[in-house]
Amino acid sequence: MKLKYFLFLLPLVALVALGAYNGDEAEEAEGITWYSMKEAQDLAAENNKKVLVYAEAVWCTYCKKMENEVFPKQEVIDSIARYYYPVRVDIESDKKHEFNEETLTGSQFAQKYRVQGTPTFFFIDEGGNILGAQPGYIPPDVFTNLLAFVGSDAHERVSFEEYTEENKN
Repeated sequence: MKLKYFLFLLPLVALVALGAYNGDEAEEAEGITWYSMKEAQDLAAENNKKVLVYAEAVWCTYCKKMENEVFPKQEVIDSIARYYYPVRVDIESDKKHEFNEETLTGSQFAQKYRVQGTPTFFFIDEGGNILGAQPGYIPPDVFTNLLAFVGSDAHERVSFEEYTEENKN
């Protein structure tokens, strides 16, 4: 009798797992495409774009809020795709990242670039220079403006406040 239940449940579990896997894959395909640090820097240099580093931590409540409320917004996805190659760095991880020809773990990256809290966003130009960093949760509308402000190089001519005022809908 137990064998019958097992034989019945095995395909059912496989189907559920397969459906969950395909769902995750589709969600990733429709959302933000994340790159390795090296790949992002290489692509940024080739395509005259910037690198956006998202410094995060597994336990970070505001990181989860960014991931659930901000990153899924189409205007955020579009703005990131237009101007950046995004990279995720877990600040407590031993995962290695090659940044400006230096190999650093996530925790070494956080220490070297003085990540004080999470999330923190680093804006890096196509030459590997850090243009600036913005810590904390950022609401979708402000984040979209900030992405365009740095991505379009408007930061070289006006303040963020002026840019936001100029670009009100």
